[in-house]
Formats: sequence, structure tokens, C-alpha cells
Amino acid sequence: MPAQVYSHIYNQGVEKRIIFTDGEDYEAFLRFLKSYLTSPDNSDSTKKTFTVKGRTFRGVPHQPKNYFNQIELIAYSLMPDHFHLLLHQITPGALEKFMRSLSTRYAMYFNQRYQRTGSLFAGPYKSVQIEDVSGLAHLTRYLHRGGDYSSYPEFVGERETPWVKSKAVLYSVKGAAAYRNFVEQYELTQMEEKLLEGIILEDKSEHLEGRVPELAESPDLPPRSRFPELATAVAVFGLLFTLGLRNIQTTVAKTQALASPSPTPAVSGVEDEKIEEPKTMLVVKIDDGAQSVNIRAKPTTKSEKIGEATDGETFEFVSIDSGWYGVKLPEEATGFISATYIEITEEGDNL
Repeated sequence: MPAQVYSHIYNQGVEKRIIFTDGEDYEAFLRFLKSYLTSPDNSDSTKKTFTVKGRTFRGVPHQPKNYFNQIELIAYSLMPDHFHLLLHQITPGALEKFMRSLSTRYAMYFNQRYQRTGSLFAGPYKSVQIEDVSGLAHLTRYLHRGGDYSSYPEFVGERETPWVKSKAVLYSVKGAAAYRNFVEQYELTQMEEKLLEGIILEDKSEHLEGRVPELAESPDLPPRSRFPELATAVAVFGLLFTLGLRNIQTTVAKTQALASPSPTPAVSGVEDEKIEEPKTMLVVKIDDGAQSVNIRAKPTTKSEKIGEATDGETFEFVSIDSGWYGVKLPEEATGFISATYIEITEEGDNL
């Protein structure tokens, strides 16, 4: 029987900015985890009658993506500007889809709440595999000593969460009480430090000290002043111009040699998952018996009606504004549909 393989997942905010500003953000992220990892509710799985583009048929309503029995969450730790997940992949290929969907879904929530646009995370998540079960205990101890929101209460029996699967770790340390002592009586040995170097994916001080980045209160960083750089550039140009073309060429050559960065050493066992950014698609869902919903020129019911959408139609996401989704129409036009009739998915895959 092949050995169980676990994956430590890590990602942080772009430019190390805060991605969890308060308890509501933490709870939203955990709510998404729960929806993915809990057995789906099949109460709405019965067939219903749909009308799409004038044709009526019976089918099963759209169901959100679910990874129950495909991915197991062993432990988690959330900090203001980054997160850690310890996952066990049961179904091959499920981990990549799970992380892509989770990251996209949380980024959309965050951008909508704070009225911002652009990337939320620094890039694709980082992942390292762990095959030694004893390594799991040391990693979870490290995670639980630093996280603002973490799975530590589940590990010590203070909270029961069915979708947090702590048994493998607790078995290796002989129970919840022993694990509590294992965490609270923490002494970093040379052997453990060497073990963690290959699997923690970050500077240890950033996590263990509970560091909060010195960022602006807003989730968006203030623009950086360019005046000092401009003044320096003008001064350097004037100096080089007076020295003549020959000196300019010599100086540029030396500057390029000095500015060439030394190669960054590769971290053993760590892979940057290169995932193409998926398109966000919106699905029209009509539950009130209407045949269609209006597409308007602006995000208000007082705006001109420019079209209609029927149940099941899909549109590419453009924007969100005051309870209205902007959708891409033919010839690069944009229309708006009330969020009441919209469900979010990804290109070729439900969230």
C-alpha cells in the first residue's frame, strides 16, 4: 500500500498586504473551506423544469463545487497577510482544482467587500509534500503556535469540526492531551529546525512571532513617492553627460555588472504551482418562476433595458457594483444583471 502523502500549502497577500482584516474575513475563508469539505446537501438535487432560450426541459439545478472525499484538511493557520493549509489529496488532481477555486472565491469576496480590483495573492500558491507522519506533528505545532485563527482547538479537544481531520497527527503523538503538551512545551531542537527548513515555506520569525505587517489601514497600499528616484536619475544623467560618450558606456557597463542579481538558490522540495488564471463566469439562475431577467445598461432598475437573459445562460464576469454584476455582451459591450439572479462559477468548472 503506497504511503500517505500530505501537502503543506502556503500563500500570502500581494506585496505582503493584509488579506484578513478582521474576524469577518477569517470567518468567510473558513466558511468557504467548510462548504468545499462537507458532504453536499442534496435537498435541491431533484429535477426541476427550466426554460433556456425558449426551450423547456427538466434537469438538476446548478450545484456548487464540492471536494468532500476528494480532499481532507488536516490543519490550518491563518495570519493577517498569509495562510497555511495542511491537506491530504485523496482524488488525483483534486488539490490543484480545490486551491484554484478557493483562492478565486476568496479573492472575489475580498475585492467586493473592500471595493478593490486586481490580484489579492502574491502569485500561485506554494506547495511541498510531506511523507513522514512524524513531520506532520512538527509542522502542525509550528502552525498552531503562530496562527491568529487556527485548528489548534480541534487538536486539543476544545472544538469539534467534522471537516478538520486531526486523527493522523494526534495518533502519532498519542492523543489530544499529549499534543497540548507537545505544543505548549515547545523547544526548537537542531533536528526539528532542520526538518522545518524544508517544509515551512516562509521565514520562521514571521509566523512564530505573530508578526503583523506595517501596512496602511486600507487593504490597498498607498502609492509610493517617485520623487527621490526621479531626482537621482536626473543627477546621474547630468553627470554622465558631462563625462562624454566613452565614459557613459564604461559607466553603464559597470553599473549593469553591479546590478546583475546573483542567482536565487532553489528551495528543495518546493514547487510553485503555475496555474493559468481562470475566467470568472456567471450563471443566470431564476427561482421565482419568471421566464427571463432583464439586462440593463447601468446597475440600476431605472436604467435602460438592453436585453434579457434566461435561466442557465452564462456570461463572463466584468465587474460588480451595488448588487449588480457587470457581464460581457457581444461586441465588447457590458450589461448589468441583478445579483439576485446570479451564481458564480469558473470557466469550465463550478466553484
